[in-house]
Amino acid sequence: MNKKRYIGLFMCFIGLIIMAAIVFAEPIPENKFCFGIEYLMPQPGGFNDIINVYSEIGAVWSKFNGPGTGWNDIEPTPPVKGRHTYSWDKVDEIVLTAQRAGFKRLIVVLKSNSRWGVGNIKPSGPLERLSASRGTVSALPDSEQNLKHYQDYVFNFVERYDGDGRGDLPGLLYPILDYEIETEAQHGVYWHGTADDYVILLKTAYEAVKKAGPRARVILSGFAFFDIFDEGSRNEEEIARLIDELSSRYPRGDIRHKFGEKFRAQLDFNARILKEKDYFDAVEFHLLSYYKSIPGIVAWIRGQMAKNGYEKPIWMGDAGAVIVPCSDKRGFLSSRSTYTIFSKAPYENGDALFEILRAVQDKHGLRYQEVRSWFEAEQARILVKSLVLAMGEGIEGGNWWTWKDVPQLLKSNGTGRSWALCGLIDDDNQSKRPVFHSYKLLIQKLGAFSSVEKLVIRPDINAYKFIVKGKPVYVAWHDSGIAQSPGQSKSIRVGLPLIIGKETALLTPIITSRSQTVFQEDMNISRDIVLTETPVFIE
Repeated sequence: MNKKRYIGLFMCFIGLIIMAAIVFAEPIPENKFCFGIEYLMPQPGGFNDIINVYSEIGAVWSKFNGPGTGWNDIEPTPPVKGRHTYSWDKVDEIVLTAQRAGFKRLIVVLKSNSRWGVGNIKPSGPLERLSASRGTVSALPDSEQNLKHYQDYVFNFVERYDGDGRGDLPGLLYPILDYEIETEAQHGVYWHGTADDYVILLKTAYEAVKKAGPRARVILSGFAFFDIFDEGSRNEEEIARLIDELSSRYPRGDIRHKFGEKFRAQLDFNARILKEKDYFDAVEFHLLSYYKSIPGIVAWIRGQMAKNGYEKPIWMGDAGAVIVPCSDKRGFLSSRSTYTIFSKAPYENGDALFEILRAVQDKHGLRYQEVRSWFEAEQARILVKSLVLAMGEGIEGGNWWTWKDVPQLLKSNGTGRSWALCGLIDDDNQSKRPVFHSYKLLIQKLGAFSSVEKLVIRPDINAYKFIVKGKPVYVAWHDSGIAQSPGQSKSIRVGLPLIIGKETALLTPIITSRSQTVFQEDMNISRDIVLTETPVFIE
């Protein structure tokens, strides 16, 4: 009898393992594209309130950006007599809060930023000093023993959240199976070391990740690019010419001059680590340039993969920051303006527009409310365009910046300020901006797509055909070649059969106004439609 009971208990145990395997079997959701919002950490104000608001959108991905999940955060003191002391409380709380709100898939940046394990780091510039003061600069551990301690940190982090039933966070709802090793290691602001140093760290981390969770994925340090791909793909000669022009475009005294001078080395850094195909599973790039750069960036990454005889998934992060109007000033005084390091200023009078948005008052002959309404509409337009382009390029998924505005960044340097006003909801943690509703609409319309192709109609029309549950859904907009500032709008009339091959269709414009919170479908019965810079869904 006891024998039968033990057999029964054993079979129940096996059944539980099988059930857990089914629940935690696949790190990638069924969707063809993974929709996300970043960052979970640094934690936005009122996070416990806003995370449930965001569950309405339908995005299920998010990301920890290193602060809070780095080695120094998890293990602030060295082991004593071989015993590690890890601090999980903050990460545990955010993981459970996010997962309970429906964010099933999380990406974690693991950083070798230990104050005791990597030795003294001497920053060489203002951005490096700022990162060092915040404890976000990483380096290769300074001894074999500390490299082993770093590997233990990575192993234990993955083991705690991989959902395999061994040492898991109590109450974990979904496994965390995506781990990015450092972020933007190429330019030296967050990583102090060579590409070869990074490769040593990557291999060490890869072994630890796979040992803890064989199904977990390692993501290569996120890449950042200048604006060299804003006009599309480039061959090697064109890339070399554009890189040569960077340091002259931004004269000495301009903080971007140094980045321009060193961008060839940064690109070489990325090319070098892309050779280590056996030690990562996916590649991430950061959309810090204008959304039109997506195809060129993807082509460069895939070109490097092809040179080394492989192809792996590509992920997009940091998307959306370049919506903020910024300055095109150059030289020493540019540091007093709002600018982006990796992008040209897309909008006319960007300085004046930003000052109006920041000051929340009329200035420069422009009215705040008009500028604000334009900016919120532009947020919605760029989100849809960026993600449609990304889907069209076969990217695996993308995280959009950000939950709510970050007013602290307004006190930062010029490039920090450009990230400050990109929230999808207001500071009251409730009021949803048009971009919130348009993101929701995009996922409703295209979230279940099985294939996508770019349609070649005419140079000033962007159009894509998606197959969603067996039926075609088109997305189209007019592209005049320049970003439209407040008071500007261009449109064209185009025959509907030219796009979809039929004379009638159901049209759904994206939401661009606070006065509208529910999308409105319009059965168009004519042969022509008017396309503007605002994308429209056509079915």
